Amino acid sequence: MNRVTGVLKLHSRDKWSWIYIPAIVLFSSFVVNLIVSFLFMNQEDMYTGGLTSIVIYLFVAGIIVVGKTFPFAIGMSIRRIDYFIGSAIIGMISSAFFTSLIFLFAQLEKQTNGWGTRLHFFHFPYVNDGTLLEQFILYMILFLNMFFLGFLIASYSRRFGRNGMFIGATASLLIGSLVIFLLHHFEAWASIFSWFASHTAVQIAYWLVPFTLLYLLGSYRMLRRAVI
Repeated sequence: MNRVTGVLKLHSRDKWSWIYIPAIVLFSSFVVNLIVSFLFMNQEDMYTGGLTSIVIYLFVAGIIVVGKTFPFAIGMSIRRIDYFIGSAIIGMISSAFFTSLIFLFAQLEKQTNGWGTRLHFFHFPYVNDGTLLEQFILYMILFLNMFFLGFLIASYSRRFGRNGMFIGATASLLIGSLVIFLLHHFEAWASIFSWFASHTAVQIAYWLVPFTLLYLLGSYRMLRRAVI
């Protein structure tokens, strides 16, 4: 446990990466969109995709954290299992922090009718149609999924190196292209869209949970044999 605590301290020293930078990215985008909504205030709702900035950032953070801290942690004789557990915990803490932050601002946005300008930056129809608990769970699952997907990619890179990344990226591209071709060939898009429309946002988010667990398992197995 002491070694896991040491990993947490290692990560927590970099407050810029975990708190300041993502907060700046998120709220700078919000301020810009808020100013625009005031300048062009009308009777129609204004929707923006600025919230995706924090989703993308957490994905990138999952990739960067391994490269920044894994070699140093192993060099300090920290066990790989302790590094993995500590990194997973800091990812959960970061996801929970931004989930809470966005959840709070989403409620404020709803209560103020989009900050008085009908701006939808944090609160969206369909996404925020569930109960308060469901809305919180939805964002938490999404952020965890994106962070650990990035963590998995970084662990794969650390395990197999540049050549492995090239092979993996090529294989993913080919498989993705094949899947899209088959969906188009068998005209399955309508069924897919119908399935999404028949489920709530949080129900769809629950389907990300097993993938997130697979990301965790895959990351652990690769970091066990990763080179420094």
